[in-house]
Amino acid sequence: MPKFLFAVAAHIRSAPVLGFSLAVAAFMTATPGAAAASDIRLSLPVACKIGAVCSIQNYVDRDPGPGARDYTCGRLVYDGHKGTDFRLPHVGWLRRDIPVLAAAPGTVSGARNDVPDHAPGVYQPGRNKGRECGNGVVIEHGGGWQTQYCHMRQGSVRVRQGDRVSRQQPLGSIGLSGRTQFPHLHLGVRYQGQVVDPFLGAGAKTGCGVEGKPLWAPDLLAELAYRPSGVLAAGFTDQVPSRDQVTAGGHRHERLARHAPNLVFWVLIFGLQPGDEEVLRVIAPDGTVLVVKQGPAAKAHKARWFSYSGKRARRPWPPGTYKGEYQLLRTTAGRRQVALSTTAMVRIE
Repeated sequence: MPKFLFAVAAHIRSAPVLGFSLAVAAFMTATPGAAAASDIRLSLPVACKIGAVCSIQNYVDRDPGPGARDYTCGRLVYDGHKGTDFRLPHVGWLRRDIPVLAAAPGTVSGARNDVPDHAPGVYQPGRNKGRECGNGVVIEHGGGWQTQYCHMRQGSVRVRQGDRVSRQQPLGSIGLSGRTQFPHLHLGVRYQGQVVDPFLGAGAKTGCGVEGKPLWAPDLLAELAYRPSGVLAAGFTDQVPSRDQVTAGGHRHERLARHAPNLVFWVLIFGLQPGDEEVLRVIAPDGTVLVVKQGPAAKAHKARWFSYSGKRARRPWPPGTYKGEYQLLRTTAGRRQVALSTTAMVRIE
């Protein structure tokens, strides 16, 4: 397998010096120019419904400078990001072996399958230098088009160099290998060695908010409509949780004991925006509101945001079903409204 295909991190902010120009050229930002003579048509690269199970956490960085903006001029991106990230809500979903699919037919030009998966927040750069993509596949589609699939689960990759693959053929499973903080597939698209944002197509002008020609199949455009924010997961626990713990699949209790020391409701979202305000409530089985937390207005954008609130036990909890309610309030076009909401339940016995 040509080493340069996996040498540059899918999530690093700038390309490292690798000692050979092909590695850097493969991930250069696309420059303005004529669109491809024959544009590729892309299918969904993951076998999960966008907005219901999977969500798009990061897009291609369209800001040519040190800042970061996605194709809508939004902030679901970070500086230097070269692909589209399709994420799972939490690590618990990895047990379901969500397939990674070939976005278009072609020939496998590289594959790797031996990088260990890691827990959220414990990535060790020194152990995976030059393998930041983790387990992945590169497919040549002809006409100068290439796609790359990163961060698949160790041992799940089903194809080898030289294999011919059909559209939506399973390549492996979403994982947590390489340089990543959460389980997802990083899809990179290149045309003649240049990075292409699949939401704009080849030849799109530099910058955000520009017009382009999406590469996605027409029947996918509604499903892939831009969502600036979304709920990833919510649940109850009897301890003070951390974001890495809930991303790892912990603190999701369907039942708690009456002698639980705490009753804590938590929420993990993406796309917190400046000015957003959160409201969390915990409601007892008899309808009594036990907890109300309304945080201050957010001062900065956060690609991922984790909140929790709860109550310490003073006596055994009354049995029954407790409910957590979450709302994210946002001002849009001069109106304050609910941008996100979700609920969670826990049974105390």
